[in-house]
Amino acid sequence: MKKIHKHLLTGLILMILLFLAIGSSDNSDSKKTTKDPRTQRIESQFSQWDGSHRNLVKLIKESMNDAKSFEHVETSYWDMGEYLIVKTTFRGKNAFGGVVKNWVKAKVDLDGNILEVLEQGP
Repeated sequence: MKKIHKHLLTGLILMILLFLAIGSSDNSDSKKTTKDPRTQRIESQFSQWDGSHRNLVKLIKESMNDAKSFEHVETSYWDMGEYLIVKTTFRGKNAFGGVVKNWVKAKVDLDGNILEVLEQGP
C-alpha cells in the first residue's frame, strides 16, 4: 500500500512540474519585451518618470516667468507618421505670482526636435 501512495505522490509531483513548465512558456505576441526601433525612438523623447516630453518642457520653461515654478501635469501625443503632435499640460506662476494651469501643443519630429508650436492655452 505504501508503494502505491509513493507512486501516486511521485506522479502528482511530475504532473505539477509539467503543468508549470508548459504554463511558463508563453510565446504570445502580447508579451513582447523588445520594441521596434521606431517605438524606441519615439519613447526615448519622453521622461520615464513623469511622461513629459523633454524638449517641450525645456521650451516651456524658457518662456515662463518663473521656470522654477514649473510643474508637469500631463503629456499626451499623437503619432502622425512623419511627426508627432505633443500636448503638455503644466502649472506655473504667472507675472503676478499666482499659480495657473496652461498647456502647449507642438509639432515634434521623430527625434524629439520641436518643429512648431501649434497652440497654447490656459
